[in-house]
Amino acid sequence: MIERASDPIQLGRWSLERIKLTDIEMYSEYIKATEYPANLWSSNFPYLWASSQSNLREILWKVVGDMLVTFGHSHKNTLYLFCLPFGKGNPGQVVDVLHQCLQYCYDWNHQEKSRTLVRMANECQLKFLRNCPEFEQLFQAVTLQGIERHFDIKKLAAIYGKDFRNIRSRVNKFTRENPDVIIRRYRTDDYDNLIELGNHWATAAEKRNLVVFDKVYYRELIKHCDALKHIILVFQKGPQIIGTVAGGELPTGQAWGSIIKYEAGISGLSETLIIEFARELNRINPALELMNVGSDLGTGGLRDYKLKFRPVLNLKRYQVFIQ
Repeated sequence: MIERASDPIQLGRWSLERIKLTDIEMYSEYIKATEYPANLWSSNFPYLWASSQSNLREILWKVVGDMLVTFGHSHKNTLYLFCLPFGKGNPGQVVDVLHQCLQYCYDWNHQEKSRTLVRMANECQLKFLRNCPEFEQLFQAVTLQGIERHFDIKKLAAIYGKDFRNIRSRVNKFTRENPDVIIRRYRTDDYDNLIELGNHWATAAEKRNLVVFDKVYYRELIKHCDALKHIILVFQKGPQIIGTVAGGELPTGQAWGSIIKYEAGISGLSETLIIEFARELNRINPALELMNVGSDLGTGGLRDYKLKFRPVLNLKRYQVFIQ
């Protein structure tokens, strides 16, 4: 897929820029300057850009009050904020920019409050915003299903102790039973095989009545991994790629895990993918502490699976609506 044109788009009085790959450094600088915890899984640049390649939305940005504001413009012509504004600003300043931008969205959306929102913020971000007395008067926060999970990278790299007994056992079992598996970095000639693996994963999920959300960003994160500074590991057994895991470092000084796909029926494979990725992150930058692996959406199987890795930070997620 070719990146969309980056010409500005005029929506009412405001001209907004379409997000493009070369915006990565600009986003990095604004995120580094942000005073609230900019640790929401879906607010990092690789995800924002990859999501912009969907036909369902455009991802746009504008600098308002010296803060970088990211908008979503849906195929139904709804305008909303994709995440909180980035950049230096205390709670009052962030709330002020937030209100200016949501008020603009509200007017664009013909005064429909149900469509005028911040798509997502997490628990620690909401706590920061509530330090501004005006927040509750201007906005309403509504809890979303699922908890955002953050793993301890060093603990997963080591998997010592009784807390990790089950994970350690499954990783050791996989290693014993698959001594011929090669763990390596992604190469461009792996692309078709990873797309096929993703299709197998989606087919298996549909048989279990699970919804797969990552079809677009999975493809785009792989295709543009170098420009997005994305790390992809592949597990190869003979000529076949049986699993992949991906993510990377963030401007916040932490990390995220974006993708995990694997062939079903191989005992310990899924656990080994995550452990090896934690080890890769620890090797690249020993200062990294946490890996955000996103929300479990509250479903039993995925929730229990992520809890096996002993997340050390578990954050509720919210949507924020204009009052």
